[in-house]
Amino acid sequence: MPACSSSPIPAGLGQLAAARPAGPGEHPQLLDRLATVPDPRRAKGRRHPLVFVLAPAACAVLAGAKSLTAIAEWAADPPAAVLTALGGPCREPSGPTAPAEATVRRVLQRVDGDALDAAIGTWLTARDADRAPPRQNTARQPRRSLAVDGKTVRGARRADGTQVHLLAAMTGTGLVAAQHEVDAKTNEIAVFRPLLAELDLRETVVTFDAMHSQTAHARFLVGKGAHYIAVIKANQPLLHQQLKQLP
Repeated sequence: MPACSSSPIPAGLGQLAAARPAGPGEHPQLLDRLATVPDPRRAKGRRHPLVFVLAPAACAVLAGAKSLTAIAEWAADPPAAVLTALGGPCREPSGPTAPAEATVRRVLQRVDGDALDAAIGTWLTARDADRAPPRQNTARQPRRSLAVDGKTVRGARRADGTQVHLLAAMTGTGLVAAQHEVDAKTNEIAVFRPLLAELDLRETVVTFDAMHSQTAHARFLVGKGAHYIAVIKANQPLLHQQLKQLP
């Protein structure tokens, strides 16, 4: 997402900050996910593949980086063997050359935020310890939970000065399974279904606030095999009145 040079890290990378450490076998899977993010740069003049810019950035965040400057500083330090493992092309005998700070900064400011969110969220969801398999019998088993809520990103603003607002889906273990930016010209309601469309919601209990207590949202969740807990307020006047009349 466009942001000034001193802005915090992109929200997609921020999902990694609270993630448990990845095992050796999980690193190639993360690289594969990052490779699905569209490259915002023109083909002419590219020196580094996009994944080789995003992967060091992801590692920097996992190591504690909280700003674009910190990410760029980390990306300049790894030895050649680490850069090779992160997808660096070997064009020189000494090994890959790390992306320059300016390259890291420009790419992270221009990359498609939703695509990066989706790539990292998909990887995190696949390794989520809270994710139970679909029910195979009638025995009582705990259902997976997913809370949908919006948040305004502190310190991040678009080119027109508006603040960046995100809609996120978080598991019971605190993992952000999906996250989408809410366009300044619309609201969270328009993003609800696109946010959850690619997730496996079978036997998952989805919770959300009164804004998302919409008939279309409920039908969408039932169609995906999910359960839901809806908060009903005056934005649904008829249903609100019916519920108030219950014992």
